[in-house]
Amino acid sequence: MHVGIFTDYPNPAVLSGPAIHTAFLKTNLEKRGHEVTLFGPNTQSDSFHGHPGKHLFKGVPYPTHPKTKIVMPWPLTNLWNPPKVDVIHGQINTPMMVYGNWMRKMWRIPMLNTHIIHLPTHSHFLVGDRLYKQEWVRKRLADEALNQEHAMASYVNDGDGLIVQSRFMVDYWRERGVTVPIDVVGRPINPEIFDRPAGRDPFPAHFAKGKRLIVVSRHDREKRLDELIRIFDEHIAPGDSEVTLTLIGDGAEHVNLAQQADRSRYADRIFLPGELEHEALVHWYAHADVFVYTSISETFGNVVNEALWCGLPAVVYDDQMGVAHQVTHQENGLMVQPDQAHSHAEFAEAVFTLLRNDALREMYAQNAAQRARNTSHPDVIIDRFEHIYERSIKHCHDSIAVPLSEQSKALQLAELSKVTSHWAIKHGLILGVAGLATKTGLGRPTFTESQRKSILDGLDNHQREALKDAAE
Repeated sequence: MHVGIFTDYPNPAVLSGPAIHTAFLKTNLEKRGHEVTLFGPNTQSDSFHGHPGKHLFKGVPYPTHPKTKIVMPWPLTNLWNPPKVDVIHGQINTPMMVYGNWMRKMWRIPMLNTHIIHLPTHSHFLVGDRLYKQEWVRKRLADEALNQEHAMASYVNDGDGLIVQSRFMVDYWRERGVTVPIDVVGRPINPEIFDRPAGRDPFPAHFAKGKRLIVVSRHDREKRLDELIRIFDEHIAPGDSEVTLTLIGDGAEHVNLAQQADRSRYADRIFLPGELEHEALVHWYAHADVFVYTSISETFGNVVNEALWCGLPAVVYDDQMGVAHQVTHQENGLMVQPDQAHSHAEFAEAVFTLLRNDALREMYAQNAAQRARNTSHPDVIIDRFEHIYERSIKHCHDSIAVPLSEQSKALQLAELSKVTSHWAIKHGLILGVAGLATKTGLGRPTFTESQRKSILDGLDNHQREALKDAAE
């Protein structure tokens, strides 16, 4: 089978859950003997040809996240003559989906899409801190996100199915109008990376074993890492003089988080090593004691899965989405209700429950590793996808009696023109609003190397040495 994967990340320029999942999906489908072509923005050069296994379009840098490219419908030759794949698996939640639906109508190719981003908690990317502090701005963004989700439901219904990554999202999308089949499939773990034996201890030397909290995450607003630092500063660190917190990752909020940590009374017990190579994370998980996560915006949450696979019990917020799909209270971790009067104190108490009870922590660790292997092994995930692909082919053929390719050229071009206009206008508006906000100082700040240097300069010797060791 020839599978076409629509993605915003055809090249690994961004270390994110969707990017990692796309690359791993491609690799494991190919191991099964399938051919895979990635459709997405060109991130490396102006040439749209000569990229084996890829069919690329114009990529425009997002104003505040230059590594992320917004895909635009160009060149026309690539739009009109794509590879004739057997099934399209979208790893995007953007208007590029309508192009996949055109390919579906044109050649009777089934179109599936995976829900990868929770728009209500990610809509803040358009505005900077000053605007985001205004309640009316946040409400307007949330309302627009809901409108976009209804539009996405319409795109999905023009295809052959929706894949969600947690059981909680089935009713969520039914309520938004999705009528096609919905399947729940999580994300796989790469055993070649995360079954490796632990290497040397990468933590700062003064971070006591048995007392190490860790979170791996993109450093952005929706991850609520500032809240995690507050919980540590106000409730956890005062209750135990040896507990430490390590926050691995990078992003638009990295500088703010580093400054917040530096202002803490317990700054010497908070470590921000930055973004590390994916392959290095297994060593950090292995030498940590509890994974802590305050995000409530995850459609899945790769890092939670990685930590559980490595036998690291978790303390998390009950998000009723991707995290709650993976963490079962009092089985492989502890869950706390977010946004309640005592949420911070209860989160801290859950942390202490695990840190102070070695037997309980070990039981949760064993449960975590076993359950992750039962649900996230590549063979389990690829088996599910192969079944869904086969079913979608039948759904598509039953739905389309006569493909566009057997109708007039004028109709084919008219349909393509309609699709590309919609796609270009929607993405052009996103880029325009984000660019205007950036130029007027109302957009998100771009993380610069000078800011990175200021963070490094602010580290103490223990932290700087640990970061140096991790890089090596």
